[in-house]
Amino acid sequence: MALFSLLLEVVLPVFAVVAVGAWIGRRFDLQVGPVNRVGIYAAVPALAFRTMAGIEMAWGPALHLVGGYLVFLLAMGATAGLIGRRWPPAQRRTLVGTSIFGNAANLNLPVALFAFGQAGLDRALVLYVVTALALFGLGPALLGRATGLLRALRTALGFPVLWAAIAGLVINARGATLPVGAARAVDLLADAAVPVVLLSLGLHMARTVRWRPSGRAWTAVGLKLLLGPLVAAAVGAAVGLAGLDLAVLVVLGAMPTAINAAMLAVEFGGEAEQVGEAVVTGTALALVTLPFVLAFGRALA
Repeated sequence: MALFSLLLEVVLPVFAVVAVGAWIGRRFDLQVGPVNRVGIYAAVPALAFRTMAGIEMAWGPALHLVGGYLVFLLAMGATAGLIGRRWPPAQRRTLVGTSIFGNAANLNLPVALFAFGQAGLDRALVLYVVTALALFGLGPALLGRATGLLRALRTALGFPVLWAAIAGLVINARGATLPVGAARAVDLLADAAVPVVLLSLGLHMARTVRWRPSGRAWTAVGLKLLLGPLVAAAVGAAVGLAGLDLAVLVVLGAMPTAINAAMLAVEFGGEAEQVGEAVVTGTALALVTLPFVLAFGRALA
């Protein structure tokens, strides 16, 4: 009954909005890029700013959570590299990329909110900022052709969520508040973040669906959905995370490969088909796996 309740109350509402996005994308032949940019450059930065400005997590626990997450990323990357050690270099790098860059925004933010409330969303947003920096900093090299350090740094620094989060933390540290008009504008954008990112995911799936994924794609999906939460639980426990922090890390570890991984593979000339198959197949199967992971996460919290 608990699993059915999680499926009905947490997972299905998320995937229902994804399905609406997929239907709209098919019905009106909408492009993914513009909707995705609304999320990346407007709605999600506003949500990050509002959350960081009002977050009540102490610096110590927040840094502890981030540290555990970084160890998790290294462990997943090493595991994927070992599994794909006999693959051609480009496909091995792609396996590493699809294994470490989980969907920290489109799926994880609403799932964390519905499953764990505002405190869960606060922690998920902290980890999303880290994920975004890693994705846009390392993604071009892992998911595309090798790119220079300067270009990777410029890409990461140009990501607006980073600066929005920093601005929110400054506001928080100073105990300041925004003028009423500015605060309402931020609230309007922030409230749009979750539906926009879910619709964007649906649009992406409508344009890239392929129901015959390759063996390499299945390997990436297995790493993300099955091994990911186990590695997250082991790493989190090893570094001393507990309660809600550990639960949020485990749920993020179970998320399918991020949409933006596919976009980076296209942009930087990587194995776009392999990444796209991993994204779509993993996202579809997450409907089955997430209730089990959430049940485990709630037991930890």
